[in-house]
Amino acid sequence: MHQNLARSALTLALTLIPAASAAQGGTPVRAPMLGSWLYGTLSSIDYYDRTTNRWMDASGASEIVTFFADGRYERTRLLSLTTYSCTSKLFIYEKGTVKIEGDKITYRPSEGVNKGYTCTPSNSWETKKINPETWTFGFERNDAGQDVMVMRGKESELHYGRYRR
Repeated sequence: MHQNLARSALTLALTLIPAASAAQGGTPVRAPMLGSWLYGTLSSIDYYDRTTNRWMDASGASEIVTFFADGRYERTRLLSLTTYSCTSKLFIYEKGTVKIEGDKITYRPSEGVNKGYTCTPSNSWETKKINPETWTFGFERNDAGQDVMVMRGKESELHYGRYRR
C-alpha cells in the first residue's frame, strides 16, 4: 500500500513534468526575471523520527531556474517523498528556450532528463522526454523588500525568491 501511495504521488509529479522539443529561438529575458530563482525547500540531510526511533530521509521539493538574457533557461527540480518506510525520489533537469508573451511564459525544453525511483533504487526509471509548460507570471515584493517571482499554473501558485549560490 505504501509503495502504491508513493508511486501515485510520483506519477502525478511526472504528469506535471516537461520533455524534449525542437530548439527554437527564445524571447529575450529582461529584469526583473533575469537571473536565478529558487522555489521550495528540501533538506539535504536525514532527520530522526522519535515515533519510530529511526533516521528517515528528508521530504520536500525544490526548484532552481535560471533565465539568461538571450531567452535560454536551465531548470533543476528535486522531489523527495517519504511515507512510512518508503522513500521515493524524482530528479528533473532541463534546458532550452522560453517564449514570453505578456504575462505568459512557455518553457520549451531542447534537452533534459527526468529520473527517479519508488521506495528503493532498484525500482528506478529514467527518460529524456521533457514536455513544454506554460505558466502565468508576475512579480511582488516580500516584507523585506526583496523580489518574489510568482508563477501560476492550472492548479498551483509557486513563489520563488532570488537564488544566491
